[in-house]
Order: sequence, then structure tokens, then C-alpha cells
Amino acid sequence: MKRAIIFLSGKLDTESNFYKEINYSEYDIYCADGGADHAYNLGVTPKLILGDLDSVSKEIIFYFEKLGVKIEKFPTSKDFTDGELILEKVSPNYDNVLILGGLGGRTDHFLTNLNLLEKYQNIIFEDENEILFWVKNNMELKNKIGKTISFIPFTDVESLTLEGFTYNVENLDLSRANSRCMSNIINSEIAQISYKQGSIIGIIQK
Repeated sequence: MKRAIIFLSGKLDTESNFYKEINYSEYDIYCADGGADHAYNLGVTPKLILGDLDSVSKEIIFYFEKLGVKIEKFPTSKDFTDGELILEKVSPNYDNVLILGGLGGRTDHFLTNLNLLEKYQNIIFEDENEILFWVKNNMELKNKIGKTISFIPFTDVESLTLEGFTYNVENLDLSRANSRCMSNIINSEIAQISYKQGSIIGIIQK
């Protein structure tokens, strides 16, 4: 299974044990603009740094250039965020893409990142507190027993069924403006989610 990590330039506490304990050798590493600062602070060398480079120091770009890291610079005025540009390049080549530095920070960037979950459904946003992912139909969650999970509908959802949770539902029509599926708890080694149509994001509290 091919796996990648993309560092974005959002809030990231490099002193957190969560980031220090990741085995980065198991992933191909990429950075969007200021995400290169995070990689540098964690002692990680990316394959590629991409973006308009307005959020990363020149010293760090120079440091990675000396290591032979590929740099792709884009104009500041462009139709896509640096995050989407690098996802467009990286996502099709991997089974799973872990996004670090994509939560917190500016609200507009955070909400845009959430919308990208629908377009690039093999990506996961994660920090030391939460895991955010696109909920696919007939999805199984394994080895998450005891974790708190919320399901956030981005559209009206038809016939949502949850099995293996404290609060199971069957064929529930969930409107976008409904908070019913907040703060559920996974109580089975394999929890199952299915629905007929709609768009849902899952958020697991660690």
C-alpha cells in the first residue's frame, strides 16, 4: 500500500509527541508552501515543496534545495490553494494520504480543506486531537472501540444506517441542519456505516 504525508501550513505543534512518534520513513513526504517549515522543524525531508512560497522562509527553501528536494513555485495569483495544487499532483498516486497542518489556523482555509475531503476521498486530516475523513458508503471502522465520533452531514443524507455504535440508527434521513449524529461512541471492533446518498464527514476524537 502506497502512503504519503502532506504538510500544509496550518497550525501544527511540532513539540507534540503525536508528530514526533510518526514513522516518517513509511511515507513519501510532500509540503505545500509553509508546510516545509513543519517538515524542517520535525527533521523530515520531503520529495517536493510546492506553492507560491510566501509562507516559508527563504533559509528553509535554501536548506532543502541543498538536499536535492524538488521545488515547484507557482504565482501568488492562481485559481487554487497551494493545498489543492499539491493534492491534485499527489493524491492519484497513493492509496492513503495523511494531511498534517490542515486543521486550525485560518477559518477559510480550514473550511476549504474540509470540502477537499469530498474531491480527494483517499485523504485524512489528522492532528494530536482529531481525525477527519470522508465517510464512504458501506464503510467499516476497525479497532476504534471506545472512541467518540461525530458525523457531520454536508448535504441531506438518505437512509443512514450505523451499526456497532452506542447510538445505532437504521435508514435515518438526516438533514444537513441536524445535529443528531454528534458525539456517538464506537462500541464494536468493526463498526459499519452505510447510506443511499449524501455527503458526510466523520470526526474521531482521539
